[in-house]
This record gives sequence, C-alpha cells and structure tokens, in this order.
Amino acid sequence: MTHQEKITLTLALIDPKKYEKSRNYVDGAVTELGPYISRGVIDTRFIWEYLLKKGYDFDGMFGLVQQLAWRDFFQRIWQQRGEGINQDIRGAQLGVIHGDIPAAIAAGISGIQGIDQGIQRLITTGRMHNHVRMYTAFLSCNFSGAHWRSSAQWMYSNLLDGDWGSNALSWQWVAGTFSNKKYIANQDNINRYTSTEQRDTYLDCSYEELATAPVPEVLKAKVVFELKTPLPAMTYLANDKKTPISPAPLQLEPDQPLLIYNYYNLSPQWRISQRANRVLLLEPSHFEKYPVAQHCVDFMMSLAKEIPGLRVYVGEFDVLAGLVGDTQIIYREHPLNQHYYGTVDERTWLVPNLEGDFSSFFSFWKKAEKSLRREFNNCGK
Repeated sequence: MTHQEKITLTLALIDPKKYEKSRNYVDGAVTELGPYISRGVIDTRFIWEYLLKKGYDFDGMFGLVQQLAWRDFFQRIWQQRGEGINQDIRGAQLGVIHGDIPAAIAAGISGIQGIDQGIQRLITTGRMHNHVRMYTAFLSCNFSGAHWRSSAQWMYSNLLDGDWGSNALSWQWVAGTFSNKKYIANQDNINRYTSTEQRDTYLDCSYEELATAPVPEVLKAKVVFELKTPLPAMTYLANDKKTPISPAPLQLEPDQPLLIYNYYNLSPQWRISQRANRVLLLEPSHFEKYPVAQHCVDFMMSLAKEIPGLRVYVGEFDVLAGLVGDTQIIYREHPLNQHYYGTVDERTWLVPNLEGDFSSFFSFWKKAEKSLRREFNNCGK
C-alpha cells in the first residue's frame, strides 16, 4: 500500500466525536496522520477541507479541529521567533539540576509502566501518543530536574512526526517556560490514561506530595544526547537508490526550474503539474543540529520514492545552488529554510491570512475559531 493510499484510508476512518472523547487515552481514536503532516505530505488545511466535505457538524469535530489549530499555533510561533524557540521563552526553567537526559528515561526503564511502554514504542516504531509525550517530559524536566532542551532533542530524533517547532514548544509548555505553570502527573493519572494498574511507585502519591518529592535513585543517572544521522553518502534517484548518479553535479533537465524538497517538504502534490527538476536536499549541517534516527530516515525515503523523478542530493544548499547556476530555484517557506534563496512558496495554513503576534494559544484560537465557523456556515452546513 502506498502512502497516499494509507492517507486516504486513514482519513476515511476518522471519527471526530470518538477522537474528542478518547484522544487522551493511549488506545484512543487518534488519527495517526502526524507523520504525514510533519513531513509536509499533507497539511492541516487539507484535513479541515476533508472534514467539511464529509458534512460533520462543527461542534462535533470541535476537538479535532482545535488540535489542528495547536499544530498551526506552534508553527506560527516558530515562524515568528525562529531560533528563539531554542531558548526558554517566558523565563528560565525552574528546578534545573542538569542539562542532559535521565538515562532511565532514554532507555525506557524509569519504572513507570505507562511511560516506559510508550518510550519503548517510540524507540522501536517512531510513534508515541501525545499524552505519553507529556508524561515523559514531566518526568524528565519537572521531576528529574533535566533542562528540557536535550530531552526534547532525544524525543524529536526518534519521532516519525518529529517537528522541531511543535516538539520544542510542547516541551517548553510542560516545563513551564512557555506556560503559566509546570505540568505534573501522578500515578493515578498515568494509570487512567495508559491502561495500567501500577501501584507503590515514586509517583503514587498526591499532587501536594509530588511537588516536594525527591528525585528517585533510578532517575539520577544521566546520559549526554549524541546521535549522528545516518544520511546516504551519494546522489541518486529516490526510486532507484541502487543506481547512484556519480559523480555530482546532478543530471538536470535544461531550461526547467529546480524544486527543492527537504525533510519538512515531501509533498507529492506540490507544483505537480509543473515540468521541473525535483531534488530532495539533505543538508548535513541541518541533520547535525537536528539529528534523527534510522527509522526516521527510512520513513523520509519511503515518502521520497512516491515523488516521480525526485533526485536525492546530500550536501549544502549553497553548493547545490552553485552547481545549478542560473536555474530558477523554488522552495517552500519554513523556519529552517532561512538560508535558501530563490522563489518561495508560502505554506498552507488551517486558517489562511490569520495575522497577529500570538502570545498564547487562547488568543490564536479565538481568531481561528471565528474564521473557521464563518467558513463552515458559508458552506451551508
């Protein structure tokens, strides 16, 4: 089954009401579309328009649409702040003991079953339920005293839907540097949403007791986050890796523009009708700063294979630009593309033309909801 077929099937199985009621549970009716959104295959607007066509009542799909808005909100903050999201936003994280990762969390042996099961799933499949991500961030930052940055990088590196903006800002929200207070959860809460029945753990206490509980021995050991992304070392056709194009420069069609794809833009629909050279640019400098695991690279390449004629180039943008000379370069806007130059296509948003310096999700959602309801009503629902 192709990825496009998987997306079509997954969309057909969405039940917005079940999603809203059960999304916080690990066995809830979540969409599993995150990896496709993060890799730019589809966008939040695409899902919204699909829901409109299905004829759902607005209030019935409220919870799902609001979660789509959270994703766009994080992207807007990233777009506005750029590298600023890599620093504590509203104030220094309190209670920081070290800047590494608790070793037991990185290995999924913290002793909290609901969290460990989620971590093991993350490491082996690249998927992790959003509520378990919050639990993991709480345990690492707010209970173990680790600064959010390294642990956030570790989680991002394993996630198939890894999006640095959403990931970093979610960790900051949990750590209290992008929210009004730190997020905490005790054993009762974790048991409820992860379908576990664990007792007598270091989290099995009231929230008042949890606030002053010491760091348990199992969480004191720490590890430094180190990962080298397993990038390929050649240039090749995405659907024929066995036949490398060697040596570079790329074999491009003359008098056709160059469309640049990357880790955040693997849409097979982007300028689909245009005759163009299509290149997936994998910059070592990007992956050195934001490394990802093998299964993430494999997922990226499986998506790349479904873009006809896409060639893969491992190297830096300025080198590629030098190789193509006067060829027109076209790319999609993204906070990590600030060093690109050429013709830029704006991204598609859940609510187009939504302007403002949004300091909170509430202010963002207030405007977004008004616009979406108006659009819904204009569709005659």
